[in-house]
Amino acid sequence: MKKIKFSFLLLSLTFFLFSCSDDMLETKPTDSVSHKELLSTTQGAQVAMNGVYRMLYTSSTDWTPDNTHQNFGIMSTKLYTSLMGEDMVQDALGNGWFYYDYSYDVRSRYTSENWRPYATWNYYYQIVSNVNYILAEEENLKLKGDPAVVDNIMAQAYTMRAYTYFILIQTFQQTYIGHEQSPGVPLYTEPTVSTTKGKGRGTVEEVYTQINSDLDKAISLFSDNKNSQAHISHVDYYVANAIKANVMMVQNKWTDAANYATEALSKPKLQMIGQGDIYSGFNNSKMKDVMWAAEIIADQSNIYASFFSHMDASADRYARSSRKCIYNWLYDKIPNTDLRKKWWNGPEDGGTSDTKPYNQVKFRYSDKSSDLGDYIFMRAEEMQLVKAEALCRAAQYEEAKAALVELMELRDESGYEQSLKGLTMSNELTMGSIGNPTTLLDMIILQRRIELWGESERIFDILRMKTGFDRTAPGSNHTQKLATMNTLQPDNKEFILTIPQKEFDSNPNMDANRDQNPM
Repeated sequence: MKKIKFSFLLLSLTFFLFSCSDDMLETKPTDSVSHKELLSTTQGAQVAMNGVYRMLYTSSTDWTPDNTHQNFGIMSTKLYTSLMGEDMVQDALGNGWFYYDYSYDVRSRYTSENWRPYATWNYYYQIVSNVNYILAEEENLKLKGDPAVVDNIMAQAYTMRAYTYFILIQTFQQTYIGHEQSPGVPLYTEPTVSTTKGKGRGTVEEVYTQINSDLDKAISLFSDNKNSQAHISHVDYYVANAIKANVMMVQNKWTDAANYATEALSKPKLQMIGQGDIYSGFNNSKMKDVMWAAEIIADQSNIYASFFSHMDASADRYARSSRKCIYNWLYDKIPNTDLRKKWWNGPEDGGTSDTKPYNQVKFRYSDKSSDLGDYIFMRAEEMQLVKAEALCRAAQYEEAKAALVELMELRDESGYEQSLKGLTMSNELTMGSIGNPTTLLDMIILQRRIELWGESERIFDILRMKTGFDRTAPGSNHTQKLATMNTLQPDNKEFILTIPQKEFDSNPNMDANRDQNPM
């Protein structure tokens, strides 16, 4: 395996303190200390967890030496996996960032440390390595500190490990159903050092077993104090339930998915947003629908290389020459009465850098002059749509429709009834990537694609639903239609990344001839 360095933050033993007094992550580092000393107290263990949370929105030369401007944590993953589908268009090469994901030209570059396979593998395994050090101290911490505090910290760590493996397995292998015995990703549940012997891929089933075990532990440990989220950047009981709901969706456990989503939505004061916040720019972690986010302040990271620099074309950043647009097919499916249609420019908009046809205005800087904008990782609306889909797939049609209407009436109060008119109460997916919704499930998936545009990992949905995708609707505005690639093949090898060569070079239990994903 690659020699994973023990580094909670940016390749050093430097950690960032959390202060309850000002309710945000402090920006001044403590003195460099050994991990054993740091993890000897509950305060230090939470500091270490805060270092992990910081990794979720920062770029670093550690996980990719010369490609940090398209590797800035969770939002980078959400962006490139969105571009791998059909709903997001990149209108030009620009500086090159993300265009190779969009045009499916990264898998062959697995020998380089500067491309998507290495950066993704290395980044997420560093998170695994860091949380494993925290989890290893569980019993020692309980001997010295408040058991309730220890339980909360460990629950955070279990949740983050589960989330990380969930991203890894969906990135480097086909979906769970039908591939349970296919090669998974190496599982590490103990601290790793430079001399640790690497593990083999195991199976997809084994990875999901570990993910579920970690989430079950986390939910149980969180249960005694459900409202313990000290900061919006922290995972908590409700976020753990939300992640579990998403895992259940991939495993087609519909009733469980609906139940976990419902529990996630029970978070006190959590509400789906209406007209007042819908045009906010999705840059404020304090919005009432936010479950999990990173609150960004000016001196916390290299914020020029950010999600917003690639999205907000009104700023003189990367998006100015390489705009992220909506697939015109999807735009045309949004009724004019739907508030969300204003998240994108229309077909006649143009003339300035930020008003080109179909360009997105959903995600914008909160302060362009300071490159500021919070990263929102999860909103209530995602869980509402998971709940609706899961209920529908479980043939609970009236409950599913009610869950969908609860969202749609916030988005299209005067037109949602017309949108639902004539739909068959069925859990058959007939629409596919393009077409017209004819069933309740079709409409739920369509609403998911509209609502969560740029927020959820679209290629993961394409994999789990086994639909493939189509960029070639009549008059398509896609600049890369992928004419030579069968994008409708549900398990196309191109939909998953190749494993970086460095893993094979340093892991005796991984053989490139046997364990590499199909080339």
